[in-house]
Amino acid sequence: MGKGSNASKIARARADAAKRKASEGKGGGGKAGLMARKGALNTSEAIEKAKAERALKNKARAEREAKKQAEEAKKQKERAKALRQAEGAKKTYPPAPFIKKCLHDFYTANAPEKLANLDKIIEKFAGKWPKLEAGLKKAYAEKAPDFCKLYDESKKK
Repeated sequence: MGKGSNASKIARARADAAKRKASEGKGGGGKAGLMARKGALNTSEAIEKAKAERALKNKARAEREAKKQAEEAKKQKERAKALRQAEGAKKTYPPAPFIKKCLHDFYTANAPEKLANLDKIIEKFAGKWPKLEAGLKKAYAEKAPDFCKLYDESKKK
């Protein structure tokens, strides 16, 4: 026998070993194959175990992301609340009856057609006086009433 026959014997021996591993369920590549070779698990058990580990890692990652997003949303709400409080602290708005009187006087002079809707306007913007004031300033510019300023002036008289 020559060298060629030795090489073919080695090749056949390797092929036989691979077939034995496959039949025993201890072959395969990747993490599942490594687990199968190390721990006497068959390939399908190793694959299932690897899938379960991957699923746990993905679940943990998703939970961390959700927690991070919830914390960010909470921080954003707190910043918005602090900003609203800072803006609200600048002005203390007068009571609704005073605002209604100011609007009545304003609409009488500038938009008499809106007097019919005065009660609806007051009801709609109750407690949201800055929005009402901003809308009036946008629509009427300098003519729009400044409720706080008018209220302070009325107190001084």
